[in-house]
Amino acid sequence: MILNILVQFKMNFYLSLIAVLFFFVTAGAKTVYDTPNCKVQHLFCSKGNKYIIRYEHSFSDTLRIPRNCKIEFRGGAFIGPIIFNQTELSGKVNLIGSSIHGTITNKKFDASWLCYRNGKNDDAKSINEIINMVSYVFFPKGKYMLISKYNVPKGLPGRINAHIGINRSNKLLEGENGTVFMTNEPLGTICVFSAPNQISNSTRNIRIKGITFEVQNDGKSFYEFMHTIRAIGVNGLVIEKCLFTDFWGDAICLSTYDDTPETGERTRNQNVTIKNNIIIGGNHHSNRNGISVVNGKNVLITGNIICNTSRKNMPGGIDVEPNNSAYTIENIRIERNNLDGIWGSNGAISVVSFKDGPVHNITITDNKITNSTCGLYFYLKTEGTTSGYTIKGNYTDEKTVPYRFVGSGSSMNWCVTGNHFK
Repeated sequence: MILNILVQFKMNFYLSLIAVLFFFVTAGAKTVYDTPNCKVQHLFCSKGNKYIIRYEHSFSDTLRIPRNCKIEFRGGAFIGPIIFNQTELSGKVNLIGSSIHGTITNKKFDASWLCYRNGKNDDAKSINEIINMVSYVFFPKGKYMLISKYNVPKGLPGRINAHIGINRSNKLLEGENGTVFMTNEPLGTICVFSAPNQISNSTRNIRIKGITFEVQNDGKSFYEFMHTIRAIGVNGLVIEKCLFTDFWGDAICLSTYDDTPETGERTRNQNVTIKNNIIIGGNHHSNRNGISVVNGKNVLITGNIICNTSRKNMPGGIDVEPNNSAYTIENIRIERNNLDGIWGSNGAISVVSFKDGPVHNITITDNKITNSTCGLYFYLKTEGTTSGYTIKGNYTDEKTVPYRFVGSGSSMNWCVTGNHFK
């Protein structure tokens, strides 16, 4: 009996202790409601509280949110500079017109919380701020006008000419049907990049999905190096189910910082998938290539539709072309793409070994090419810089020259089989 009393006493003691600890942990946290004319800098007075925002608050002084707070929007809004601090957002969040920094705990950031989406006001600055804060950015349908330019970090070469910059790993940008990124300027839309000499520590795991990129290229001017999506030194990039229209240079370019044999290879694009996109150059053909691979290892280009691209003095639809011996082109697979109306001087699909640029292990299979200047184009300039080509199951129509081989170099290990050339 005495033993039972002791056991019961201990149980009651521990339960009482847990209750006391719970009280002290939760006693400091409370729910705070805003009022119509409150000063929000005074409203957020303590960490860990939950704040209910029912009214619109406009302010010029920076609002610094205490740590670990929850903010629920119930018809209210913030307009001003805000620094979050492990903040959780909920409700009908409205931060449109604000400038945001810091950290939030939401796994997904809905871009409609901050962006105008009206095709008039600039959303580029807001998108860059969101990308810096979260890993998953969801873009509801709307027209995201991009006007301002991405502020390039100091010390980087000047190839990052874009509205949006991504140099942090593990980012997903996903749009729903009807999500349009718009720009009227001859500037890149998105640049994903690493700093030079960071091949082993590149920006990693970037995915861009379901976004329409609408560039207002009227064909009167030509900007060869202004690419819609440019990648410089990315390990693990997926671009899928996007639509590109009237782009300036390339719709997608796997690029570099203009490395030379003297500088060596300072960046490398690796493990890249470009799949199920639609790339439309426009009736004026005032662009460079649909997809360019200037530097890349383990690249898959599959299931894309590419049409009406390339000026007559530019390469073509898909161009694989290292500029010199400092670049890497290795394990490139170009499969099951449809290319139509490609005006380029090389071909709908071209592989160019230029200025000792190494090209190894190229697979071009089951592509359909129609109404184009040339189907497949291969330039071999220097002995021994290329090897391992598989050309299989491709189709060209009667309006397209099937293939061209140019240059005096030789190459090893080719397999050409099962193609249907009219």
